[in-house]
Amino acid sequence: MIFELLKLYEWKKKKDILKELNEHGVHIDERNFRKIVERHNKLYFEHRTDYYLAHSPKGYKLTKNEEEIRNSALDYRKRGINQLIKSSKTLKALNENSNFRLEIKNGELIYSEI
Repeated sequence: MIFELLKLYEWKKKKDILKELNEHGVHIDERNFRKIVERHNKLYFEHRTDYYLAHSPKGYKLTKNEEEIRNSALDYRKRGINQLIKSSKTLKALNENSNFRLEIKNGELIYSEI
């Protein structure tokens, strides 16, 4: 796999990984890198590899270490919850904004509920 080529058994930042891949003739952008990470970790979910590609503020790393895997998974959970909160707030505001209308008629501000 591509990550064994890079010897990702120590933490490496994404920019360094992409640079190293580029030096090996593999040209991918950040989006495709994330998709490759997802595909690799799907193999872990299916028990087809012993290594999980963990992420942290230190970068990415192929690991069997349960604590590193757990921390990576909990970070995904935290990000997911934060995204759900943002989504809920946005949809709530959208609904609130849709419940009234402000118009200007003959120089006067007119408020009306919908």
